[in-house]
Amino acid sequence: MPSSIEGVLSDTQRESLEIVEFIFHIIQPDADGNQEVVFLDEVQLQSKQKTFFLDRLRDVAEGTQYVFKPDSVHLKEKCEQLVEQSGRFTELSRHITSDFAERHKGQMAAGVFVVATVKYLAAANDWKKLVFLVKMDKRPSFSYSYKELEGKRVAVVEEIENSLNETKSAIQKCALIDVSDRFAWDVLAFDRTKRIGLSDYFRGFLGVTERQQDSVLTRSAHSAVRQWAKKLPKDDLPPGEDANTYAGRSLNYLNDHDIFDTEAYLNAVVRDDDDRRKSELINDLRQQLAEAGVVGQRFKPKPDSLPQKARKQIYQTAEGVVITYEGDNEAVGITIENVEGGRKLIKILTNRLETKD
Repeated sequence: MPSSIEGVLSDTQRESLEIVEFIFHIIQPDADGNQEVVFLDEVQLQSKQKTFFLDRLRDVAEGTQYVFKPDSVHLKEKCEQLVEQSGRFTELSRHITSDFAERHKGQMAAGVFVVATVKYLAAANDWKKLVFLVKMDKRPSFSYSYKELEGKRVAVVEEIENSLNETKSAIQKCALIDVSDRFAWDVLAFDRTKRIGLSDYFRGFLGVTERQQDSVLTRSAHSAVRQWAKKLPKDDLPPGEDANTYAGRSLNYLNDHDIFDTEAYLNAVVRDDDDRRKSELINDLRQQLAEAGVVGQRFKPKPDSLPQKARKQIYQTAEGVVITYEGDNEAVGITIENVEGGRKLIKILTNRLETKD
């Protein structure tokens, strides 16, 4: 049996995503009679709404990776049944929504809880299913009309009581669940209420724990950059760039940031005045990070977990001079210029120079 895939869905797989079954149930904590959940029998989505939910699905398809706890199988079993027993979809969606609502110990915002099965093209003519869960908060919304009144145009504004905002910010919690062994992760999840990780009750509802610790993800990200940079053909590099400059900026980012964000990391590592070339380099590095299982993960960088060898940038001249340092060239005062005859002029600006034994 082949080993599980470390990364998330590829770009091609994410674009192939389609909704198979979809429903939501209404969560209304303040309802009379203590009926916290109003169960629906069917939801009819228009084309625009399908696009919205597929876009959100593609967002979470790069989320932080989790695995199911061995002793917490309530949701895993329900998701397995959703995938295998489509005739029970509505029934199972009600069980899952009830469990979600009951686990919230504080005041829960009114909204809807979405349960869906989706499919993606894993390989040619090979469709695989996933489960998609979303909590959306209800947002106040207004409609207006106007009429002519005594020579004036007068607007009439009315509140729409049951409205959902079709923006990313309306999504409070979401999870993409794979009950097969195709991927090394079981769940990709996002929780807007937490900068890193999940709220306790959402974690308990999912029954998961992080697949990798922060130190492992830190090492994976930095290692991916170093490997990627070493493979780049010299003719494809921007002026003044080499493997050390990319690795140095990666280390600086990991040292300077409390939260790892994929897009910010890519833009910090790849510098280029040529927009087309920068875009190509970023896309190439993103693929390397995706294969390492880092893309989309949010974690607290632990640069101290990097081995000393991985932290060092090293240059060696033809004359046997070795220059070793940490971070990017600019931060340590190193500049490298091309001069006649294909030679290099290395300048180091320092506040102090000492001899070492």
